[in-house]
Amino acid sequence: MSAPSTPTRDLWPKVFFGLHALHSVWYAGLYPHGVFDPDLLAYFVYFRNWITQTASLHDIDYFTVPKPLLVFGLGPLADASLAFTLTAVASAFLGSLLYLIGRETFGRTVGVLLSSALLLDIERATLTLRSSADLYLAILLFACIYASIKRSYFLSGISLTLAALVKPIVLPCTLHLMAVDDADRRRAWLAALIPLVALPLIGLSNYALLGSPLGPSKFFSGFDAVSEGTPLPTTEVIRFVLWVQLVKSTFVTTAPFGILGLILWLTQDKRRLGHPFFLVPLLFLGGYVAMSVVTPFVPFFRFFWTIQVWFLAFIIYGIVEVARRLAGERRLVAVGLAAGLLFFLVDDHLVRQLRYRHHFAGPFQQAMSFVSASSPTLTYERGHGETVLTPLAFLPYLLWQLDDARQEPSILLTAEQWVTANDAPTPDWVLYIPESYLTRETRHYVEQLVQRGDYEPRIVDGASALLEHVPSPGGDSLVRRPPPR
Repeated sequence: MSAPSTPTRDLWPKVFFGLHALHSVWYAGLYPHGVFDPDLLAYFVYFRNWITQTASLHDIDYFTVPKPLLVFGLGPLADASLAFTLTAVASAFLGSLLYLIGRETFGRTVGVLLSSALLLDIERATLTLRSSADLYLAILLFACIYASIKRSYFLSGISLTLAALVKPIVLPCTLHLMAVDDADRRRAWLAALIPLVALPLIGLSNYALLGSPLGPSKFFSGFDAVSEGTPLPTTEVIRFVLWVQLVKSTFVTTAPFGILGLILWLTQDKRRLGHPFFLVPLLFLGGYVAMSVVTPFVPFFRFFWTIQVWFLAFIIYGIVEVARRLAGERRLVAVGLAAGLLFFLVDDHLVRQLRYRHHFAGPFQQAMSFVSASSPTLTYERGHGETVLTPLAFLPYLLWQLDDARQEPSILLTAEQWVTANDAPTPDWVLYIPESYLTRETRHYVEQLVQRGDYEPRIVDGASALLEHVPSPGGDSLVRRPPPR
C-alpha cells in the first residue's frame, strides 16, 4: 500500500482550507435563508425537548430521524447561522483533507485538481450551507480513509464511530480494517472493534429523544407514505447510485474516465484491492444495500455524495493518466490534453450547478424567506392552540418557533398527511406555498381549501400566502374534499 512521495513542507492544505471557507461564505451570501435546513432545525427541536424533558415527539408519526452526533453537537447551538459557521469550517477541512488523500493516493497533481473540482460541486456548497448530515458523514469517512492510509488505525476507528453516530449504515466500513495483512494487522483488527461502541450510544440516544431504542424506525415508512418517491428494492440500489446518480445525472460526459481511472489504478498494483480508498466507499454503499433489505427507502442523491466525490477522484486520475500516456515525454502536450479533457468535467459541474440553483436553491430561498417573514404573525397573533396547515418541509421550523406546537405537535397539520385523513378539521391557519408540497394531490387539495372563500390573507408574496380562517356563521367545521382531478 505504498504512497507517492510528498514534500516535507506543503502549503496546499492551507490554501484549500481558505478557498473552501471563502466559497462557503460567498454561497451563503447568495442564499441566506438556505441555512434553515429542516433537518438542522429538527436537531434544535430534539435537543430543546431533551433538556426540557418534553416527550411530545415520542408519538408523532413522522419527523426527521435523529442523528445523535448532530443532535448533541449542533443542537446546543440553537442558531442556524452559528451552525453554518461551524459547518463551513468543517467543509473547509474536507477540502484540505481531499487534497491530502489525493496526494497520497494518486500524486499531488490529482490532489490539487480534486480539491479544486470540489469548489465547483454545487452539492458540497449546498450541504455545507444546510449543515447536512451527509456532509459530516463524508468528512468522517474521508478522515477514516486518510487515517488508515497513514496507518493511524485508532483514529480511523474513532472516525468511523463518529460517522456511525450520524448514520449507522457506515458500520460495514470497519471491514476495511480487516483487510490489513501486514505487521499492523493486530492494531487494525483491534481498531475495528471501536465503532461497535456506537450501537449502544445510538440506542441510548433514541431512548432519550423518542422514548424507545428503535423509535426512528416508524419514520421511514412515515415519509414514504406522504411522498411521491418510490422505495428502492434492494436490487436497484446499486444501479441507482452507479448509473442514475454518477453517470446519467452527475458526470454525464466524463464518467468513462472514472471507470478507466479505476481500472488503471487497480491494474498497476493488485494490492490496491485492499486499499482504504477503494474499500471504504464500496463498503459504505454496501451498508445502504443491507439497509434496503430491512427497510426499503426513498433515495436522495445527497445520501451517496461520498460515493460521488470518490468517483470524481478517479475521473481526474483517469484524465491525468490518459493525457500523460498519450503525450509521453512531451510535458506541455500532456498539460494541454489534460486541460482540454478537464473542460468537460468543469462543464458537467457548471450544468448541474445552474440546474440546481434554478430548480432547488432559488425556490427554497424564496419559500424560506416567506416562512421567516410569516413567523412573527404566527407567533404573536395566532391564538394559543390554533392549528396551522403547513408543507412538511416547514414542520421543523414551526416546531422550533411555536412553543405550544412544540409541546403539542398535533397543532401543526402537515399538508401531506392532512389530505389522507378522514374528516380532517379545517385548519385555523394555512401556510400556503404551492411549490413546496411533496405531491400534486396535496397541492390540489390545499388549493381547493383556500379557494372556498372563508380564509383571509394576512401576508401575501407572489403565489405564497399566510391565511387565517374566518368561518362564516353556521359554517361546516369539516373539510368536504372535491374528488381528485
